Parts: sequence; C-alpha cells; structure tokens
Amino acid sequence: MTAVQTEAETILEVKDLYTYIFTRNATVKAVDGISFTLHKGETLGIVGESGCGKTMTALSLLRLEVPTEGEILLEGQDISGFRGAQLQEYRTTVQAVFQDPWSSLSPRMRVRDIVAEPLIVNRNVTTSEKNERVAEVLNQVGLHPEQANNYPHEFSGGQRQRIAVASALVSYPKLIILDEPVSALDVSIRAQVMNLLKDLQEQYNVSYLLIAHNLATVRYMAHQTAVMYLGQIVEYADTEELYENALHPYTKALFSAALPSHPDMIREDIVLQGEVPSPINPPTGCRFHPRCPFAMPQCSEEVPVEKEVSPGHRVSCHLY
Repeated sequence: MTAVQTEAETILEVKDLYTYIFTRNATVKAVDGISFTLHKGETLGIVGESGCGKTMTALSLLRLEVPTEGEILLEGQDISGFRGAQLQEYRTTVQAVFQDPWSSLSPRMRVRDIVAEPLIVNRNVTTSEKNERVAEVLNQVGLHPEQANNYPHEFSGGQRQRIAVASALVSYPKLIILDEPVSALDVSIRAQVMNLLKDLQEQYNVSYLLIAHNLATVRYMAHQTAVMYLGQIVEYADTEELYENALHPYTKALFSAALPSHPDMIREDIVLQGEVPSPINPPTGCRFHPRCPFAMPQCSEEVPVEKEVSPGHRVSCHLY
C-alpha cells in the first residue's frame, strides 16, 4: 500500500468534476468540483454522510449521469467524447457492483445469462466461450458452475452479491465501482465478500472505487481514502495515514461517531450540531462551518484552499 506511484500506473484521473442536477426551480450541486487519482490495482475509498455526493460521483463515472463540467480520464482518455463503439468498450472496461444484489439482479434471468450479459452486449463471443468464461468466473467467486442454471431467488444474500461480482468481472474490466458492496449483507458474510474482493483484485490487477459508510470496511480495503462533504472532497490521504492522523474536523467527527475497534479505546468525542445543509443552497465559505466546533470568522467568508500538509495528505481547512 504505497502512495508513491508512477504516471504510467494511473488508471483513472478526475479533474474538477461538477455534476449538477437542474430542476425547474433549483439547481442541486451534487458534485461540486472534486479531483482525485486512482492507480492500477489499487482501491480508492470515498466516505461521507448520506447526500454528500458519493453515489453521484459513481454515476458520473459510469456515464449514467452526464457531468456538468470537468474531466474524467481513463488511462489518459477523456470519456466525455465517447460515442458508439468507444462508449461500448468503456462500459466493458468500467463495471459496477451495487449495494442491493436483490434489486440489481433480474429475477427473470438465470444466473448464466446475468453473468454473461456484459460479454453478450459488449463483446463478440461464441456460445462455448461464453459458457466457459461464466463457469470460470463463478468458480472464482466461490459458486459452483452448475448453479448457473438457477435464478437469483434461489440464493442467499451473500451468494447473490457473489453473482453480482462475477458479472462485473466476466469482461476483464480495468475498474470496478463498488457502491456499498457489503452493507446489505449479514455481518458474518461481510468479511467473506471483502476478502473475496481483495483476492480478485490481486488476481486480476483491477482497480476499485469503493463507496461506503462503514469506516472499518474502507480501512480494510482501501489504499487511499477521500472524505466528501456536501459535494466536495475535504480531506484526501493514504488510508492508514488518514485513520491515524485525521486533520479535518469533519473527518474527526466521522471517526468519533464510528464504533471503536476495542471497548477500552479512548477517542476524541466530537458531536456535530444541526443538519447537513442543502446542496441547493450550500453555505458560503467553508461548507462545514455551520456545524464545525472549531469555526472561525473567516470560515464563513473564505473558501479554504486545499493544502498538502504532508506527502499525499491534503486537507481543505482554515486550521492548517
């Protein structure tokens, strides 16, 4: 888990990304100027409260939402101009595993057809090649190839998520977006799926963008972590560095609210006041200042400039 990478190893680069939702009466600033880099074979975790823009970021990367402004570069290519065959190839290269496998898997399709769908839609393969690849990937995620004839309702929740992972892997993607991939599973199953994802990452050298509320999940899986608040990234660092030396008051508040790894652990107790402001009309200056226990007069007036306080550790806060 090294933060030092070469330019050739960069798989995804996001530059000043804005994704606004325009309605008749308002503009929702769902993603409001974020930038990050993801390297080949690594995992970037994105954490934050509900409504902070995590999922909208994922939808923008999947081209399910059209960004308002900014660049999304996959291996140096700007995806905004992708059309036709180029877009089809992009959808093969970038796959997703969503939170609820019961909703993301069609109840009318057999597992064989669900898993093979990316191959059928995006690649020209023969029936024998398709069946061979489906059997291979089902075996890799811990299912029996004979189960390919079954329907999703014949599996447990953990098994259905394994099917979703198999479908994402079948076309040999370079990037998989994991949107809360274990939060809908029983606690006893979560570790199995997380270990599976890590093993598959090592085997395929695939990159993950991990969206999660559970900080323990992110710490276990992510190499770097970005903390989002109200559409913006407020802190970004190597995961272990962030968890050992969180700087932004919002990051500290998230860690304070999480369950400790040991009951005797002594932590800083930070209680946030008020509700998350609306992304339709976000606060001026630092967006966190109405809830920040360390807010200063300038926080309500000046937008904090992102600073690199140590190698690879960046924070947007007037305290630094």
